[in-house]
Amino acid sequence: MVSSFLGGVVYLLKLALRPWKLALFSQIFSAMAVGVLLVLVGFLFWMQQGLQLVVHRMQGEQVVTAYLDNTVLTGDEARLVAAIRNTLDSPLGVEIKIVTASQFVNTVKGQYPDLGRELEDLGREMYQIVPRYISISGILSASALDKIKRIPGIDSAESSKDRYHTIVGAFSALRWVARILMCGIGFALLTGLIHLTKMNAYLHRDALKLLRFWGAGATTLAGPGMISGTGVGLLGGAIAWSSWMTLGIALMQHIRSLSVMLKGMPPLHSNLALSLFILGGIMGFLAGLFGSLSSTHFNSDRVVSG
Repeated sequence: MVSSFLGGVVYLLKLALRPWKLALFSQIFSAMAVGVLLVLVGFLFWMQQGLQLVVHRMQGEQVVTAYLDNTVLTGDEARLVAAIRNTLDSPLGVEIKIVTASQFVNTVKGQYPDLGRELEDLGREMYQIVPRYISISGILSASALDKIKRIPGIDSAESSKDRYHTIVGAFSALRWVARILMCGIGFALLTGLIHLTKMNAYLHRDALKLLRFWGAGATTLAGPGMISGTGVGLLGGAIAWSSWMTLGIALMQHIRSLSVMLKGMPPLHSNLALSLFILGGIMGFLAGLFGSLSSTHFNSDRVVSG
């Protein structure tokens, strides 16, 4: 019983390897195409995941300028800074600094010396013209601006959260384009593998007719196609894995160097390369299953009609 089972398994393996003997280059080129498409899928997945992090940072990253009331004494400035920090939902990573009138004038003098000297010539009146303010920069919540405005001693506050509005919209649209392309490439990849499986089934159709005559079921008849399709998928996955590990780092560095905003894209991980290898095997197995079942059903219908 065991020997007959093993003999059947060996026979199915020989049938699965027949396309590799009769149409070797067809299998190799198909595996190369699978590898290239898997690399594209991996790149699109990495890009849309990275853009998600960039968009999240750009939506939350802002600079809030809180202007102090004229009645606030110099000794109360530290208290206001502490009150602002306690108001924030997540103060970690948020930079809060107070800018006095003298510091502001010194900054202006670095870029516009004449304007800085004119402000200094005003004497005590300079403190009435140049406001004191607290700068809060970092990833802040949407309600941070309203909370800061309600703090006693804050005259007014403004935020720069909408300065990246158009860029965020463009990156969000690009993420959707990447998702659509991933689905399209995956569908095209699965369709191509199914057609390859049907072609392979044609190469051993005589043996399949003999197995059907002996009473083999649909699962047994689909075995060679599933094994052959899985082999093509795994070989394509191996090509994708090696390409991702060798060319992925250079591609990542090139993408991140295109813009300062894209420097927030995550680094590449070997886990994604392994996922591409596994994905290739799964798609090859599914394509072999669907292609073999459809081909077997078609051939059985022809036998019955004949």
